[in-house]
Amino acid sequence: MQGIDYEAWVSYVEEIVDQSRGQIGIVADLACGTGGSSLPWAARGYRTFGVDLSAEMLEIARAKTEARGLAINFLQQDICALQLDLPVDLAVCFQDGFNYILKIEDLRRAFQAVYKNLGPGGLFIFDLNYLPRIVSSNQSVALVQEDGFTMNWQAEYREPERIWAIEVSGLIDDGEGSLHQYREQHRERVYEPYEAWALLAEQGFTVLHSYQAFTFEQPHDQSPRIVYVAQKI
Repeated sequence: MQGIDYEAWVSYVEEIVDQSRGQIGIVADLACGTGGSSLPWAARGYRTFGVDLSAEMLEIARAKTEARGLAINFLQQDICALQLDLPVDLAVCFQDGFNYILKIEDLRRAFQAVYKNLGPGGLFIFDLNYLPRIVSSNQSVALVQEDGFTMNWQAEYREPERIWAIEVSGLIDDGEGSLHQYREQHRERVYEPYEAWALLAEQGFTVLHSYQAFTFEQPHDQSPRIVYVAQKI
């Protein structure tokens, strides 16, 4: 994630909100991880919640926030059971956050929880990764070597389950002469646009737009990532 321009993400969402005639005062950043996507909201003066399931990631997020002299309310919660202290004007979730929910019943619960935590007129803006649907289903392997770490990436798309299975392993240099080995397993489910639209409408959202990610172009069947914009009326 180190190459992600989080400031550009926030600027893009602000433009969507402006085009949708929305108003932002309070933001909930869902699946916020180590807080990189939450910090720009707080730095721009928005009251910000950061929500993630991982206590370890939130510990890093809090340290980053303190180092920058910002205030963010980080909460360790499952977004399928989201419960905030007060209604928010905007809920966002980017970089495959919802693709990690592997059952459509759980995605329904997540959308329902977001709806309950939005104020009237609140906007829900998120992306869904569609790339595995348009790439080869054969197993792909990649090796990344950078200063301080190496990463071996193996990915395979399993059509019957619509699951993108990713195995990541490598070494991290701790900067003090020691190398630490790591291994991760990721599973993402590909959701069709009609499924996302139907689940949103089922919860009471008005679906305003869908875009090819980080553009204002309409998505098509070769769009690798799709951004959805919904509103609680």
